[in-house]
Amino acid sequence: MKQFVVVCLFTLLVCACEREEHFITDAVYREMVEVDFQQKKAVFGEADTVLFDVFNTEMTLAEREALTFLYAYSPLVDISLSGGEFLLDNVRLAFRAREEMPWGEKIPEHIFRHFVLPVRGGKENLDTARAVFFNELKERVAACGNMERAALEVNHWCHENVIYRPTNARTSSPLATRQRAYGRCGEESVFALAALRAVGIPARQIYTPRWAHCDDNHAWIEVWIDGEWKYLGACEPEPRLNIAWFTLPVQRAMYVEAEVFGKYEGDEEIVSTNENSSAVNVTSRYTRAVRTVVQVKDTAGNPVENAKVEYKIFNYGEFYPVVTLHSDARGETHLTLGEGNVVVWASRDARFGVVRFPVNERDTLVVTLDKREGELFSTEFELVPPVQRDIEALTSAGERAENDCRFVREDSIRDAYVATFMTPGEAHCVATELGVDTARFARYINVARGNYREIERLFRLSGDKERAMALLDVVAEKDLQDTPADVWLDHLEGTRDFEEDALFRDYVLNPQVQNELITAFRQPIRAVLAREGVLSGEDTLGRRAMAERLLRYIERTRIVNYPAKVATPPVGVLRAGVTDGLSRDIFFVALCRTVGIPARLGAVSGKAECCLDDMWYTVNFASDQAMPKGKFMLHYSGAPVGDPKYFLNFTIGKLENGGVRVIDLGSNADVDMGAGASYSKIFAAPVELEAGYYTLSTGNRRNDGAVMAGLTTFRVEAGEQTDVELRILPVMERVELAGHVALPLAFTPEGAMSPGDISLPRQGYTAIAVVEADKEPTNHLLRDMGSIKDELERLGVPLYVVFKDKDNLQKFRPSDFRPFPAVIRWGYDCDGKLLQRLAEGLQLPDTGNLPLVVLVNDKGEVAFMSRGYRVGLGTQIMNVMNRK
Repeated sequence: MKQFVVVCLFTLLVCACEREEHFITDAVYREMVEVDFQQKKAVFGEADTVLFDVFNTEMTLAEREALTFLYAYSPLVDISLSGGEFLLDNVRLAFRAREEMPWGEKIPEHIFRHFVLPVRGGKENLDTARAVFFNELKERVAACGNMERAALEVNHWCHENVIYRPTNARTSSPLATRQRAYGRCGEESVFALAALRAVGIPARQIYTPRWAHCDDNHAWIEVWIDGEWKYLGACEPEPRLNIAWFTLPVQRAMYVEAEVFGKYEGDEEIVSTNENSSAVNVTSRYTRAVRTVVQVKDTAGNPVENAKVEYKIFNYGEFYPVVTLHSDARGETHLTLGEGNVVVWASRDARFGVVRFPVNERDTLVVTLDKREGELFSTEFELVPPVQRDIEALTSAGERAENDCRFVREDSIRDAYVATFMTPGEAHCVATELGVDTARFARYINVARGNYREIERLFRLSGDKERAMALLDVVAEKDLQDTPADVWLDHLEGTRDFEEDALFRDYVLNPQVQNELITAFRQPIRAVLAREGVLSGEDTLGRRAMAERLLRYIERTRIVNYPAKVATPPVGVLRAGVTDGLSRDIFFVALCRTVGIPARLGAVSGKAECCLDDMWYTVNFASDQAMPKGKFMLHYSGAPVGDPKYFLNFTIGKLENGGVRVIDLGSNADVDMGAGASYSKIFAAPVELEAGYYTLSTGNRRNDGAVMAGLTTFRVEAGEQTDVELRILPVMERVELAGHVALPLAFTPEGAMSPGDISLPRQGYTAIAVVEADKEPTNHLLRDMGSIKDELERLGVPLYVVFKDKDNLQKFRPSDFRPFPAVIRWGYDCDGKLLQRLAEGLQLPDTGNLPLVVLVNDKGEVAFMSRGYRVGLGTQIMNVMNRK
């Protein structure tokens, strides 16, 4: 009887499920998702009993299938750190938005599945933004009437909350970005994406991994509107879609991509698919593009199948692989690219070939694998970016004026929020009450922005306030802006009994190993190590014996060759017991620091290192053998670049595992990407490198965006010194007048009541930049000016930075940037007369593409002109002025 009842209940359950609607109606695709889901469970092994426990929760068939889809294609960190309940909550919120928003039922299943349902949009830390944003936006956007107006309205809301400002490479969560009220383009885009998806508007992050015409990258958003993808600048609203400040510079892109969650089967050029996502090539939507073919052949002329083919753009001193494909049975790869030049590096086994591909001249390239790993060679390339073509103004004067009025109101909303942050005076009072250094405490509060309450709470609860200050001094500014007090307190408590020495602050107290999200890992790690017997008798163990125990312990952590979107923080690795190689190395460093052993990820080796007996040892998890090392010295004659910058003019990379790993000999950790240390600083003495096969990449960018690039290989032998010449190719600039403007040129200096004439030198040229505050192109220019402060001051020529109007000047906050050259003269353009005169003289079709930068002499001759987005513009201005 009991068996009969069970059978009946099972039958009823099956019938009920059959009556429920599938989330994935395509049975073939549904089966593929289930297979991939089971494979993901197998990756986690024994940990799946906990991490997959959410599937025991009562849910509808559609919810179960949607959750299965998320689990199948989420990176390991989202399952091990964020967890199943978090993902299920987001499934239900996505379904709620589809039900309540007017356009929900119009969205096709596959579009909703890939572009509304997923939580992750890029490399951000995940949070509960979907719930928060839905509650704030649902009524506001529902009243818009259609998806297009709703998407525009969401972007205006985003601008009320966040504006552009450079930050470091870790992408903060949407709520953290909102809390500090600014973010770089990658953070703005995931913030806007989270807001759009929260109200059921399909959205995806678009990015060019590297520009071809300047040293940088960029990310923005596309929204799916009634069957068509349209773009927008995240947190930079325009009157209509398919308009943004980058509409012109994106024409110079070689490659533009969307990374789509899961295995996407849309009618687009799908470049590649891995266990997590699909890469979609959208280059042809933004610029003139060519469908190219690369044919890989051996030295006998035969096609080479399964060769690795990397398409590389020279950017920030390296040949950066923007796309990697593998050749088919005919030895071919196919890719749509912009009409410029790339370098193609093809390899198979121990052989490779490196060739320039002038896509602007032909659509097919033959690469012969004529070099062998270890072979020494040197080659040079002239790499030309696609051409930018002027277009007519995309908005009317009326639309622009209305949009500008909205900007003023949105700026006031955001400024009102920022005004709620703790003031310097309030910080001084709190510091005095707590008995801590007032200047240092005020700096922490200022940097923390909207997270200031957590910083205050840290100091109120901490028993060792001096060590609390040391803790905050060792991390990046961004970490002060999104780390809770409880996390800081875990690291203080976990290091309470450790004695301080020269290595303590950076390599024991420091809670961050690379650039991962800071988590409270010390107490959980100690608890697990104690339970596993690793910490038994720790008081009598020396550092070397304890390090050996940690090595034996970490062998239990399984390493899988699985795509890592972002590094998994130590608590996630601890919970899952499985991770990728980089996260394993971070975890080992965290283990060492938890027990008081100084440890780090080596900047040169890229591997985990620990300090034992006053010596740093590289941890080789694959072998007991220590990696032999040698010395390397780069020699430079001093021409044509005065003191070359790492990650701008040159980089060094080690060839390993079929690719080039660029070595960090001097990056700028304060920004996502940017020029690093100078040659003279890095190579004041020989540097130590692991023995092996290396590349030296060099480049010198012309004013038109083209690069004279070089590639040289060399070997470092164990116990020996290798000497190599750093040869940077000169650039031949065309010395042509860009135009002639009528004089005098006037502006209103900052603090002045009336306009005055711009002073032009009797010899040489003066730089004039008409800019717009809080816009990414302007911020890049101003950041460039700050980065070459000393050089510009030595040049001694006045630079005029003129904001487009008085209100715009008042929005500008110099404190948001590094110190500027003293030669800068600040002011604004009264009634737009300066911009109009420049536009007339230079015959510009419109005046909306700012910043406009000109070099002009006392005859009104313009020797240089730049409009819009161009990174490295400050250096180019200085170079032209030097030549003149």
